[in-house]
Parts: sequence; structure tokens; C-alpha cells
Amino acid sequence: MKVNRREQGHRPLIVVIALVATAAAVTCGAFAYGRLKAIYIEKCVIRDMAAQVEIISGKMVHPSTLAEEMGLRKGANLALIDFAARREETLAKIPNLRTIRITRHLPDRVTVIAEERTPIARLGIRGSRAVTGRVVDAEGVVFICQRGTQTLPTIREPQAPGTPKGQRVQGRARAALHLIETCREPELLELGILEVDTSPSDFLVATLGNYSRAKILWEGMDEPTSRSRDDLTLRLTRLRDAIRSRVSPSTVIWNATIPDEIFADTQERF
Repeated sequence: MKVNRREQGHRPLIVVIALVATAAAVTCGAFAYGRLKAIYIEKCVIRDMAAQVEIISGKMVHPSTLAEEMGLRKGANLALIDFAARREETLAKIPNLRTIRITRHLPDRVTVIAEERTPIARLGIRGSRAVTGRVVDAEGVVFICQRGTQTLPTIREPQAPGTPKGQRVQGRARAALHLIETCREPELLELGILEVDTSPSDFLVATLGNYSRAKILWEGMDEPTSRSRDDLTLRLTRLRDAIRSRVSPSTVIWNATIPDEIFADTQERF
């Protein structure tokens, strides 16, 4: 087969032209993409905080604090903020917050919804009446809140400084929290837990609404399970029934540490 020498000589030129055309197309595409990206990023700048940024929070953390922590201020660019990282940093820094939900409304608006923790008990130290503002929620997380907590039951930890904010209560303090949570059930509300002392080594001491006290121990107290919760509920129900019976009006200390038995005593013996 004969090959036309003129055609053979044109092939390298065609290849070069094709390569140049491809390179030009890629360059133009990259330039166009970069230009469009720049235009998009420019549209993401915050120029009006009130119109572009919505922050919904509770009573403990002010919206301006959230805005600062999330990097939301006039002149900031929504496209350049790492919201996932900001969210985790803010939750670690402010334990009062339980979760933060962030919704981008492209290109230039954002909504931040912060859910605050709900305190269910105050934390104190045995033998001290100092008010530290430490509280704990149902998840066991400690944070600072003084507004509206005066009527909450108190968990007395054995020694200062107690569980610091941002951490979870452990051991007997965690057991005391389970006790308080269980007593919030409608059928046990009348026990009216005022305070739980976690310092005894073998049981908890609860001060009740009638100002008598109760030594309480249940199965799995230090390692809560569904079974241990059932045992705690059973013992508290029997304690409630014993108090209702008024078997001994002079009782100052109830003993609910023995399965299937509730004892009343007119003296405090630990």
C-alpha cells in the first residue's frame, strides 16, 4: 500500500493543531470556571446581617455570641466559612448548647438554630451551701445556669470542686441523676426529691419533700441498665407506699437499701 508523502507530512501538524486547540479549550474552561466561581463567592458576602443571617437560640446563650462563634459578621463570606468545624468548636466551648443546626440558603443567607440544654438538677458540695451555678441535664452534662434553677433538686458531690462544666457526671453523681429522673415520673412525683447526698460509700441519701430522708440502694446503681431502672422504680414505689401508710409519723430516716423491704427509723444511723 502506498502512502502519500504529502499526507504523511501533514499528520504531525494536525496533531499539534489538535493539542493546541485542546489546551486552549481547557484554558478557556478553567478561566470561565474561575470567573464564575469568583462571581458566586462575591454573591456570598454578608452585607446586611438582619436580612441575611437568622439566629434562633434560647435564654442562656445570646444570638450575638453565636454569631461571633460562627464567624458571622458584616463582610464575612458564607462560602468561605467552615460551618462544620465552627459548629463542633462552638459546642465544645459552650456546654450550655446541646446541638446546633445550620441551614444555608444559597447564595447569601444562613439560618442557625441552637438548642440549649435543660437543667434538671443543681450540683453542690456536701457540707457547703455555696451557689456555684453548676447544673446538669438529663444526659449528665454539666454547665452553668442560675436563672430559674432555684427550685431544682440538688446533687451533693463529696468534695470540691466537683464535676467541672463541659464534662459528664460519673459514678454516684450519675446514679443520683437517675434517681432524680425516675422521681419525675407522675406516679413518683409525691416523693418530692429535694437533695441527694452521694458521699456515703454504699448508698445514696435522699432528702424528700416531707423533709424525712431515705437511704436508697438498687441493683446496678453504678452501671445503669433497663433492669436496674426497673429495680429503682420498684423500690421507690414501695418507699412511696410506706410513706403513704403513715406507719410511723415520727420517721426521720427510711431505709430502702434491702430488696422487697422498707424500714422506718426515728433516728439517723449511717
